[in-house]
Amino acid sequence: MLHHCAVGVVAALGLVGCAAVGGTQADSQGPRGGPADGSPTVSPSPTARACDEPCYGEPEEVGRLSSDVVVEVSGVAASRTTSGVYYVVSDEPGTDEVVAVRADGTLVGRIGVDGMSAENAEALAVGPCGPSGSGQCVFVGDIGDHVGRADVVVYRFPEPDLTAPTENAVAADAVRYSYPDAPTDAEAMIVDDSGRPLIVSKAAFDEASATTGPTRLYRGDPDGGVLELLGEVDLPDPDRPVFTGIVGNVVTDASSTDGRVLLRTYDQVVEYVAPEAEADLGGFPGWPLRRVPAPIQIQSEAVGYRLDACGYVTISEFTGSIAAVGCRPS
Repeated sequence: MLHHCAVGVVAALGLVGCAAVGGTQADSQGPRGGPADGSPTVSPSPTARACDEPCYGEPEEVGRLSSDVVVEVSGVAASRTTSGVYYVVSDEPGTDEVVAVRADGTLVGRIGVDGMSAENAEALAVGPCGPSGSGQCVFVGDIGDHVGRADVVVYRFPEPDLTAPTENAVAADAVRYSYPDAPTDAEAMIVDDSGRPLIVSKAAFDEASATTGPTRLYRGDPDGGVLELLGEVDLPDPDRPVFTGIVGNVVTDASSTDGRVLLRTYDQVVEYVAPEAEADLGGFPGWPLRRVPAPIQIQSEAVGYRLDACGYVTISEFTGSIAAVGCRPS
């Protein structure tokens, strides 16, 4: 959701390196390179290099989402079926589609979602359609609201064939959830191996005291119902708290793949690394973490792992600028 931050503060921003924040040697490793078909791997093959320190390179602007493609982009997720293609969504009221784009922002196709008229679609994820693990689904998180919502909706539909986009709207499940504690504002969502959405709240910011409330993690059953509060997420303070001083140290998006989780805030990107294989995704707040490179972007509200290469992309809602972070040669 758009905030009216002064553009002049951008000049004060800089790139954040792969500095460790906490944890063990696990947080000095970059993510595994993905195969050409875009699917994640658990361990590197002879042709899929594991990233070593210094792992991630500097962010590079690779494209831009123009307003005629999508307005106010607030979520991005890589397709698991079509290499190099990403889903993006707008948080405008009444949003009824997901847009497929290439990494440079050019349009692949528009995917109308039957029955969706989102109040505030702030998050996207791709993951298993359900506990059976059969098939991949796109999850649209209609979860945002500046003052908080007691109830939210996650729209879920099977990944479409992006090689032959259709003008017909896709059928989707509208899965409804309610918070167990209080109305909550959120902009970040990931999906675990059982098809359960995990929602990361956007912590409330008290302008009078310039402090941010707790960031909370919730998990939902694939069939809906009351969300389970899993606990709080202890975010590190950014090295350069430019926007944090205006809107707080708040989470604007998340992404997960292969035992790793990215959280985006306005001033930084933080990566959590699973300490062991098959770790429960719901326990990521306790994993070793580190700051990773973040581009200079105004109103950055979208982050997503790249599945056809090592690294991730992050997008500005304000300008539509797409930055890619790759891996340095080992």
